[in-house]
Amino acid sequence: MKKSILVNSVLFVFILLIGFIANAQESNECKVLLESISGSYNGDCKNGLAHGKGIAQGIDKYEGKFKEGFPNGNGKYFWANGDYYEGNWKAGKKNGRGTLYVASTDKKLNGIWKDDNFEREIVELPYKVIQMLNVTSVTIMEKQGGIPGSIEVVFNRDGREVRDFNDLLLSNNSGVSTKSITYSGFEGVTFPFEGSLQFTALNRLNTFEVKCNVKFIIIKEGSWKVIVKY
Repeated sequence: MKKSILVNSVLFVFILLIGFIANAQESNECKVLLESISGSYNGDCKNGLAHGKGIAQGIDKYEGKFKEGFPNGNGKYFWANGDYYEGNWKAGKKNGRGTLYVASTDKKLNGIWKDDNFEREIVELPYKVIQMLNVTSVTIMEKQGGIPGSIEVVFNRDGREVRDFNDLLLSNNSGVSTKSITYSGFEGVTFPFEGSLQFTALNRLNTFEVKCNVKFIIIKEGSWKVIVKY
């Protein structure tokens, strides 16, 4: 009985060892087909090729998604000279949206790529509307000659400035909020600035009140105006 248990235990360990060796061999045999990063690979593998998520290194280095041995999907590529690209890949080439950072000039190319060629730039706006609830639109614009660090909030309905709403609540991550009969906004803010406002107003048919919410971020320093149409 004891001999049988010992034999089974040895056999079990042997099977585990064989499986470990097989997996190790599969990992070692997993190839990256892009020569500049084909020195070593650690990651997912399929049919002997890098496939899935992994890290490959040679003269350069790549971290991200692979398909059939090539960078494919979202990933980050580091060149030996310090440049790097972060974005989308297809069959080992920059394809889709991505950003190339040039180390020697501290500049970047952000936009759309096709087969490693830069097609067109995407200009990032210095602000972003995160949330809109029961409002028609939110327009954010920079005010020329305004007080730096100030953000005026204006409410508009049917093409004219109005204040026929209730329960206005302003929230901010810096500076102070100001509310009066004639003015609403934020003063003394630092950027990036994140603000939100809540109020209740009649719906478009003027039949009942609805809760309105707006949330936004402004990255660039300056004086700004936020126009809320409802």
